[in-house]
Amino acid sequence: MCSGGVCLMPIESIHTFLVHPHAPGDDQRNIGGIDVALNGKLFDTLNSVYEKSDAECDIEIAFVPNGGAQQNHCRDLILSYVRNRSLDAGRLIANRLREHTTNRSKQGLLVLMYGREGQDHRLVISRYPTNTGILAEENAGRLDVQFLERVFMRSAFSYKAAVYQHASLERFWDGRAVDKQISSRSLPTPEYWIHGFLLSDFRTTSAQGTRRLAVALKKAISSVDNLELKQELVAAATLARGMAGQPTSVTGFCDRYNLSAPARAAITAHLPNVAVAAQQFTLDVAVFDEEVAYRTVQLDTGVLIAASASEFDELVDREELADGEERFSVTGHIINERLRRGGIS
Repeated sequence: MCSGGVCLMPIESIHTFLVHPHAPGDDQRNIGGIDVALNGKLFDTLNSVYEKSDAECDIEIAFVPNGGAQQNHCRDLILSYVRNRSLDAGRLIANRLREHTTNRSKQGLLVLMYGREGQDHRLVISRYPTNTGILAEENAGRLDVQFLERVFMRSAFSYKAAVYQHASLERFWDGRAVDKQISSRSLPTPEYWIHGFLLSDFRTTSAQGTRRLAVALKKAISSVDNLELKQELVAAATLARGMAGQPTSVTGFCDRYNLSAPARAAITAHLPNVAVAAQQFTLDVAVFDEEVAYRTVQLDTGVLIAASASEFDELVDREELADGEERFSVTGHIINERLRRGGIS
């Protein structure tokens, strides 16, 4: 296949394994696997995934070093497989996936596809769900080809994948992932696939991604003149704490709070470039609050007072009255005023 003047060379090897959920006492169980022939319907299906992986895998990830050492157990297994491309080397990767597969994720098929793109080594790792109505015939550690074809006929467009590519195996630290088993591209891949099985994390660190979102949101709030739009952005900033510790992206954040097109445009306008809006990171509330935080007080009268958390006490005078009541007062010039139907949402 040729794309943009660059031609992918044929796949050199494909191995697939049936991986059951991990259970106590099954560590010694032999995982059924097979060396897939490089022709036929099954090959055509897998080859399509291999060829599309460069475009589809758009979540940038990187192996997490073990402490201060430049070593990662999953990466070690992957490098061993790329060097040997044997069924036994692939089975070690399958066993690692089993260790991170629960009854919730159920059994699945692990597929390892190796090929070359010019001088680069390319490895595509994918996992397909198996239909519970299909029974596998595992015989002496091998899988039945007809079973595999039936599985892929039902799940050819529902899979997780990761791709690693570089001319030097020593540079196999960064990769890209995708999860086509979830309905929204703004949602992250499951915890066990990236953080567990691949022992990786998003390339954009928690602090970098959170600060980028917070700064863009703060600048967007300051730049808009429309009061309703400003209120929408302030509300999103106030609600951000609810995503503490959750993987997201700028796009995912906007989707989570169903921001309007003008609000999204205001935030995106203050990003370094449009592409970073899709980069995944884990939201760090402490970092977010360093850049932008809004403090709100809602009274039983229905009045809502909101201001920057760092300036709230300076902008809003607060006086304690009898019977637990309090009086709040603010001073300033009215720059916008409008009547809205309905209550505060």
